[in-house]
Amino acid sequence: MAATLDRLDGRTALVTGASQGIGRAIALRLTSLGADIVVTASGRDPDALAETQRLIEAIGRRAHGLSADLADATARARLVDQASAALGPITILVNNAASAGAFAPPSKIDLAARHAAFELNLHAPLDLIQAALPAMHAAGWGRILNITSETVSQPPIPYVGPTKFIHGLVAYGASKSALDRVTLGLAAELHGSGVHVNAVKPYKICASENALALARMTMPHHPDWIEGVEMMAEASTILIASSLTGIVANSRDVLAMTQSSLRSADGAHIIGDALTIPDLPPA
Repeated sequence: MAATLDRLDGRTALVTGASQGIGRAIALRLTSLGADIVVTASGRDPDALAETQRLIEAIGRRAHGLSADLADATARARLVDQASAALGPITILVNNAASAGAFAPPSKIDLAARHAAFELNLHAPLDLIQAALPAMHAAGWGRILNITSETVSQPPIPYVGPTKFIHGLVAYGASKSALDRVTLGLAAELHGSGVHVNAVKPYKICASENALALARMTMPHHPDWIEGVEMMAEASTILIASSLTGIVANSRDVLAMTQSSLRSADGAHIIGDALTIPDLPPA
């Protein structure tokens, strides 16, 4: 089925974790369809968040940046109200902010690390969803996109590849698995209300030096685990600007099921329809 993307003029989106990488790319693609954007980040790099805001405004849309520690329940309880006060009711929510938490095998993950992973990767998105839903219901229209992860699945045992990498992501994968279940449950609960809920689940995005290091480890064994930010942003945009709901899939599958091509960040140019990642530096 080919996807028809709706214009988002008059809509306001809240995109978390938007100072760089996936969050910034999604924010820019939504901007290209006419949305105004409130972008948030933890506050560790205010210049990067300001740059995202500048890029959105350069396209001609309104933008507002907010620093928020989403691991803090009190701080996130205020976020949707702050975003709405800045640019109007939030009818698009992109839960992108996340934390890998303790990079340790399951036999060594302590309780504090488990709590931290679930606080940011499950409780924060669900709190923001619950805060945003009244405005979506009032509008009779809403889009919720959760960024989850293919690390919810354990590769075949015995695992062939960098075991430290895959064993270390168990806590992260478990918390994202819970978010997958919330996504599907919400999609079912809200079916017919005009509020659509989906999730995109990448493996690892090449958006930083750390990501490139992981890519060097995994590519020889699992080349399909790595995808470019452009692919992630395109799949996310399709799920927000279409009538789809109840989809939990990786970017390739979203593009395939909707017969879509990969576009540039401004949405103006088709740049491919297959794996797109930066050239990997030598190990």
